[in-house]
Amino acid sequence: MAQVGNEEQIIREIMNALSGSARYMADEIKGTFSKYVDIYRSVSGFETQQVSLGTVENKRVFLIQSSITEPNYDPGNYLVSAFKNFFNISENFYPTYLMGGIECYMQSAPSEPVGVKVSGSMVSVYNGVENVEDKDMGQVVCARKASIKFSDNVTSEVGANPSDLFRAAFEVINNVRNRFSGMRDDFVNTYGFEPGDITLTGNEVMLSTLFDLSMSSTMRDYLQRVFSSVVPGQVPELMGLGLLCGAQPDLVFSYDDMERILVLGHPHKVSSGDCLKYSIIKYA
Repeated sequence: MAQVGNEEQIIREIMNALSGSARYMADEIKGTFSKYVDIYRSVSGFETQQVSLGTVENKRVFLIQSSITEPNYDPGNYLVSAFKNFFNISENFYPTYLMGGIECYMQSAPSEPVGVKVSGSMVSVYNGVENVEDKDMGQVVCARKASIKFSDNVTSEVGANPSDLFRAAFEVINNVRNRFSGMRDDFVNTYGFEPGDITLTGNEVMLSTLFDLSMSSTMRDYLQRVFSSVVPGQVPELMGLGLLCGAQPDLVFSYDDMERILVLGHPHKVSSGDCLKYSIIKYA
């Protein structure tokens, strides 16, 4: 029992350190990207510090976004209900993931500021742009974007109006956030910032925020050093922090060699009940 108690104490101490570091990173993001966080808030009605870097059509972009995931089919799913009037949805073809955000192009612009693009099982909706004069990055063009991922490839043409699809996307994101407002408050009280993602699986609700470690060499080096004995010589690229409620929480500390993912967590009592406070670290 002493050994189990000691293991739990170590995991709790590591999680507390990761939470503190993530709060610092969230504050840094909020300061560095304040203009864009404000644009996102005006589009969505709420705030997030979930920012990632990437490329679109070989153009450098950063994305500020939040998402809803419902991996299993149910006719009463939030995503199914939101998009059933736009797509022929069935148990064999249904939305599993929705992202809503702004995709900001540094010294370039999206090829189509308004329109719908289909690639495999993903439908991307662009609903206009906002131009920003940034003293550090120069001209930045931010596209209002929503992406809907389906359980199978989209084979028929999407004839819906982009603005209608975009409006439906953010309506359902806000509906889900409001439905689980108590858990959102628990997340904010636990970590000090808003959750970026909500995943619904049966009775389980998972709230999380993902940090792109390419934006902070200090945080990346810190994580590499802390877990060097567990994952030697590997460089972390993403870190997620979350709350999982609706399942019996237990101590977690595991590394998946194939996926290169480290997971750790411990039971955490919040107003919504007994949840799992956890971190996921993805290695390159």
